[in-house]
Amino acid sequence: MSTVTLTITEKDRSRQVQLEPKGTLIGRYHECRITLDSWDVSRKHARIFRDPFDRWIIEDLGSHNGIFINGERVQAHALLPGESVNIGSCSLSIEPSLAQQIERDDSVQMTSNIVKDDFKAEIISSGPETDKVLSRSYLQQLNEINKCLSELTSSSTLYPEVCRRLAQAPKTVAAVLRLPKNTEVLPESPEILACHLGDSPNHVVAEDMANLYLSHRVLEAVRVTGNPVMAQSISSSDTDMVLTLSDEHTPRVVICAPLGTVTEEVDLLYLDTLIEQTTPDTFEFVQAVARQLILTRKSLVFMQAKAERQILDQQLALAHDIQTKLAPRELEQGFEVDVAICYKPAMWVGGDYYDVWSLENGQIAFAVGDVSGKGLPAAMIMSNLQAALRTTMTFCPDLSMATEHVNQHLCHNLRDDMFVTLFLGLFDPSQNKLTYVNAGHLPPLIMRPSEPARRLGEATNIPLGIFESPFTTAVETIDPKTSLLVVTDGITEAGSPDGQLFEMDRLAELMTTSQAASAKELIKSVINSVTDFRQTLPQQDDITVFAMVN
Repeated sequence: MSTVTLTITEKDRSRQVQLEPKGTLIGRYHECRITLDSWDVSRKHARIFRDPFDRWIIEDLGSHNGIFINGERVQAHALLPGESVNIGSCSLSIEPSLAQQIERDDSVQMTSNIVKDDFKAEIISSGPETDKVLSRSYLQQLNEINKCLSELTSSSTLYPEVCRRLAQAPKTVAAVLRLPKNTEVLPESPEILACHLGDSPNHVVAEDMANLYLSHRVLEAVRVTGNPVMAQSISSSDTDMVLTLSDEHTPRVVICAPLGTVTEEVDLLYLDTLIEQTTPDTFEFVQAVARQLILTRKSLVFMQAKAERQILDQQLALAHDIQTKLAPRELEQGFEVDVAICYKPAMWVGGDYYDVWSLENGQIAFAVGDVSGKGLPAAMIMSNLQAALRTTMTFCPDLSMATEHVNQHLCHNLRDDMFVTLFLGLFDPSQNKLTYVNAGHLPPLIMRPSEPARRLGEATNIPLGIFESPFTTAVETIDPKTSLLVVTDGITEAGSPDGQLFEMDRLAELMTTSQAASAKELIKSVINSVTDFRQTLPQQDDITVFAMVN
């Protein structure tokens, strides 16, 4: 994944920090990786982390003064590139790496080769922009380029358009190359992202020019200094043109300007032209074009990233809506046992499923499941499962037959790489009897009075949606004051900063020592313990906890 930089502005000064995907803590406390020296910032104010959809999430950690985006206070928010976040008097924004944002122009047929030209070329200028003023003709040409670039709507056309406008003179070639960072070996054939040869149609290279020869000395000079470089070949008698700085017969000039920092993979603007077609300010003109190219690229990439992110955010919001509306918002009244549920979705859409409802015979049906994968597909499967299970249970109260029917339905509708783990229970209060099917789900925990919590059976049945198969049921007596706890792997796979997982044994020990008197108290104890276990790490998966106390 590409690196992402957080720009922090406080007290009229800016600094940049590279973000850690697993989470970066922000606050006034000295142990925070990003410290903000301001009275209105809490000790541990917020954290920024990357979610599975490659979005950067900023989350409030219960700060006093909050996090504000566009003037509104937010608890958690998926940041858009360049979007400003205000924490107290400080402003923060993320800027992704641009090195890999623009793809190669498919119309380029030319390949590149680096020529060792150390004894046949002279570096005549190296460094950042100078104080030279551009001539009227170059100023007019620069304005025309700027106007053209401002009208572009796609980053894919940026490099080809600049190359076409720079290589209008005969026997001139303009290209954009991609080189590895300066700590890596210079490849023999750098990737050409875009190229144009003077006197040729748009984006078409002359048939006799299958190779672009590049100056090793110029490229290394740019990689070492990080500055634009201009060099010229030694003049001698005229012969046929060869596009290389080591051409012994035709005096040529090569100008190369980096389009980013050379400490990372970098794109370079490369111009090779006849020396007679240059003037004293050609070097400054090419540098000005490179600067404008960087600004336009940044604008187009950000615009494209925002558009893609907005589509993704809309899809995830829709999927979250589906999940929220399908799951019971409030439990039915009049259950003869104490039942409670807690569902804590992560910032992205997951595949957790839960439901609880009464049957006409007074029995209580409940289900906790986990759809493999995340995103909109998992939410759609969850809706399918909820409808199929409730409908089936109305005419088929036998759990094994009901599960077989739902499994058959899912086998015909799921993709091969998707499945559903499910714990389906049917409790009869009149007999204190629980009948259940465990289809590949985490075993629940059961705790009787004066006994430690233990696992309730094992997942003897396969998950749903893999292949058609019979399902077996099991029966357990739920005596008075007996507790039952069913969770998804958002609990057991919650991680701590030192890499440990919460796991089932820790959950059983917690259930035993908590001695919760009600289902709500038991769930609260579980959620608080997992939150404390994660410490500063974000919630990485949906969490579902179902508790029943007879």
